[in-house]
Amino acid sequence: MFIWLDPYQKVRTERVSEPQPEQPPEQPVEKLVFSDKKDFKFTAAYEAYSRAFDTSNESVRKELNDALAKLHEEKMDYGLFYSTINQHIQGAERGSSFRRARIEGQRKQEYAKDERKRGRNERYRG
Repeated sequence: MFIWLDPYQKVRTERVSEPQPEQPPEQPVEKLVFSDKKDFKFTAAYEAYSRAFDTSNESVRKELNDALAKLHEEKMDYGLFYSTINQHIQGAERGSSFRRARIEGQRKQEYAKDERKRGRNERYRG
């Protein structure tokens, strides 16, 4: 209840707050499951979603579910989906990306030449 006294009108008015309808308690966000997609790209995306979902809180889980639903309905492409998911991946995978190792090779003839040179150096120096 709220009582308000207007100094100019000297009238007392009362406002009764209306009872707020009780909202049902929020149910926990559940992981989405799709059985109709047998596509490899979608399966890989679902695995990334699953890892992110398992390690996140309720508000992030809603965003992850929304992103996966849009991907399933083909309203979102895979690049955008992965950029959304990567924001929420935690643990060892966060901040790391696949890097190719540089492999230095040489031709068989160059290798044999280097081995002969190394052999000569070992015989006469050592």
